[in-house]
Amino acid sequence: MVFMYVKALDRIEKTDRTAGEKALTLSGMLREKLPVPPGFVINSEGFALFLKRNRLEEKISDLLSGLDVDDYRRLSEVSNEIKNLFENSEVPESLRKEVSEAYESLFVSREAKEVGGAALDFIKAGRDQTNVSVRPSPMTSPDSPFAGHMESVLNVQGFESLIESVKFCWSSLFTPQAIYYRKKKGFSDLPLAGLVIQRMINSEKSGSAFTDDSKVFVEGTWGLGNAISNGIVLPDVYVLERETGNELENRIGKKTWTYTRDPVSGRTKKEAVLREKVNEQLLDREEIKSVFEMHAKVSSLYTQSQVIEWAMERNKFYILQTRPLPAKGTEGREEIEKEPLAEGLNVSHGSVKGGIRIISNTSDFERIEEGDLLATKILSPELFPFFGKIGGIISDYGGFTSNLSFLCREFGIPCVTGVDTSSLNDGQVLNVINGKLYTTEEPAGTEGEGITATEIKVNLDFSKEFDLEREVDGVGLLKPEDLFAGRDPFSLSKTNPEELVEMFYRIGSFAKKFYPKTVWYRSFSVRSDEIEGEWRERNPLLGWRGIRRSLEEPEILKCEVEAIRRLYSQGLNNIGIILSFVSSVEEFRMAKSLVPFSLKLGIEICTPSSALDIESFCREGVNNVMINLPELTQLTLGVDRTNVKVSSIYSESSPSVMKLIGKIVRTCKNHNVEVSVSLERFDPDVIERLIRIGVNSISLDPEFVQTGKNLISRMERKILLDNLRERGEM
Repeated sequence: MVFMYVKALDRIEKTDRTAGEKALTLSGMLREKLPVPPGFVINSEGFALFLKRNRLEEKISDLLSGLDVDDYRRLSEVSNEIKNLFENSEVPESLRKEVSEAYESLFVSREAKEVGGAALDFIKAGRDQTNVSVRPSPMTSPDSPFAGHMESVLNVQGFESLIESVKFCWSSLFTPQAIYYRKKKGFSDLPLAGLVIQRMINSEKSGSAFTDDSKVFVEGTWGLGNAISNGIVLPDVYVLERETGNELENRIGKKTWTYTRDPVSGRTKKEAVLREKVNEQLLDREEIKSVFEMHAKVSSLYTQSQVIEWAMERNKFYILQTRPLPAKGTEGREEIEKEPLAEGLNVSHGSVKGGIRIISNTSDFERIEEGDLLATKILSPELFPFFGKIGGIISDYGGFTSNLSFLCREFGIPCVTGVDTSSLNDGQVLNVINGKLYTTEEPAGTEGEGITATEIKVNLDFSKEFDLEREVDGVGLLKPEDLFAGRDPFSLSKTNPEELVEMFYRIGSFAKKFYPKTVWYRSFSVRSDEIEGEWRERNPLLGWRGIRRSLEEPEILKCEVEAIRRLYSQGLNNIGIILSFVSSVEEFRMAKSLVPFSLKLGIEICTPSSALDIESFCREGVNNVMINLPELTQLTLGVDRTNVKVSSIYSESSPSVMKLIGKIVRTCKNHNVEVSVSLERFDPDVIERLIRIGVNSISLDPEFVQTGKNLISRMERKILLDNLRERGEM
């Protein structure tokens, strides 16, 4: 039988991106003879087949089109509708056959199959079908670990149960938190993923291990590891010396709950841990040594620091996965010289001041306000869609490797666990600094929190209105693509240019609202694949768009310039135009000739050519340089981030991209030209790199403005302190 969609884990080729990152790393560890449970993967092409046969792509796209992911109620409704689509769809027969054959091979050996006939049926009848786990293997990038957005199903027994579990895992690509994550990261609405099916390890003990600050940290709890990933326990933490594995210290957790296999139903159940075991030390010295040695072997295979998930069944250790260890967050400011109210596990570094918001259940989500410190019993991933609002999280339970902890570090949200939140009061104002909680009489938002040297600007379009003029330093990017309400601007520019000028005149409403702060309007730019009925280019990203099309068909650009000229005549001289997708100084020169009055002109840098020739642009009189980071990254690395086969290469923090930005900043400073970076994604690591390089401003989507201001304020203070310490002035 030829397998197109299913492959054994130990037979996956190193370059097969369709398997997903988890499957590739598991396969690599199997090749190195590490203790990984046997299994197989359903690749992303199998998922694509399922979507196509059930005609789900268009239905899902329609549901996600125009979705405001900050409207949690609507986000949840759409997620449930998509889940129902999956439940009512069928797995194609060709894929079912491959999965059946691979599943059967987990409990019937190749030699037994060769016997065939009645003898094989006798062998099957005498053996139980293997319990398996079904875990996601998404296509991830170095910047985005995609932790915990898809669901796993454990203790699956029987082929039909396996098929239903496969559909459930696929549908979990569209949980509220997964949809929200992709929107904020600028990823495709229709992602693809592989699924890993392995022999189930019903562990008595489980946990993780990772290296941080030259030490190895081992976390552990009773039962299955999803108690840690779901944030429902405070795990034991053992801190080891990196070279020898000697124990330096430990923190015995509060392991109140466990997940285990129900001996009657065979399914996974959650149950209370026996009272005497809740605070009992989990691992003895030999067990700690075994985990340390496994982690060391895995770490030797990769250049990036790894976090492994381990499980112990009948005194044997297994590795369930490994993945890169994301950043630990931004160090908070210096601690306050007084006794803290409480101290917990500092799972995501940082400092923040805010009012406590007690979260007891999902009905409390509607009470969450800007800058709140959420006090919650568990680290539930359901909190993730509120990251654009909140200041931080305080929790009774959760560890370093809980799924929400990964997300807190990725998005720069301070998080402390192991705190008795019943001692906190709704509305109480606290300082959270490096895992410690301090009381304060000052209202939230004082002490310079949110004050930055780097200007914070906002990305806007014409689809919504935002009351942000007092919070930001201007509009870094005003996009016109939602301005036309279904009308064709190319046709209008030729048949009724005055009507098009009136449409562009709406720029004035933003100029008035933000006056005298500058509103940088980006000239109309649309790719051919984004226009219905437009001819199709082989590669629209590199095609006829932006300034290239504006110079060849200048009618739209002339209408934009005329609308702004009229607004200037009314005193609204705080508008500038960013010319889109400029790759040569000659294009800038030609565009300038179409502007008949004194207007601030900037360029959008998407290509390495414009970055490398930035000196010529400065000499030509450019007023503003706006770096389109996603496009500059794609064109520098030669990767389409929407292509699942290569998207894992996409990294906005790539050294080559940062070198280009550094060159732009240094050159523009010499000519007193402002440099701004527009971010589609909220990535603290990228933001810190940009601050250290010295960009003048960072432009964020509205929902991340307040979080971004607080994060950048903390980063700038840390950078200043680091510099003073290096010079011996502290």
